[in-house]
Amino acid sequence: MTMPFHLAGMALPISPELPDLLRKVVREQQLDLTHVSTLTFNFRSPGYSAETGGVHPVELRLIRGLHGWVFDYITDFSYQGVGQDVELCKELDFNLSCDEHYLQGWGPLPGVEARELFALWQRNFISYAQLGYFTVTVSGE
Repeated sequence: MTMPFHLAGMALPISPELPDLLRKVVREQQLDLTHVSTLTFNFRSPGYSAETGGVHPVELRLIRGLHGWVFDYITDFSYQGVGQDVELCKELDFNLSCDEHYLQGWGPLPGVEARELFALWQRNFISYAQLGYFTVTVSGE
């Protein structure tokens, strides 16, 4: 099974290691992509909690395009609040399909800041995934 990605023209630079990581997940889970037009990956660190912190959960969505899979969005979640009021919220939201990016506490990010933050986030995320911090589930439609 091949899983080509179409990365040309992306607003944020996607490291080749990220599509490789996603291909590996699809291969390990033996997913049949024949009739699938979207894939949603959920990366969860079992030890992450509001009390102790840890590696944030991430949701990543791909859309099948004419020339391969395209990144739709990548969202990094974190616990916000205190005590009974704590809840899992979007901390970083990279909406690659429309080039809009958001950081909690800052709001929308201009292009230069979004690219810098995304590069840092992407390196960390790939490292955490390679070190086995995540349990991954994938759903397709």
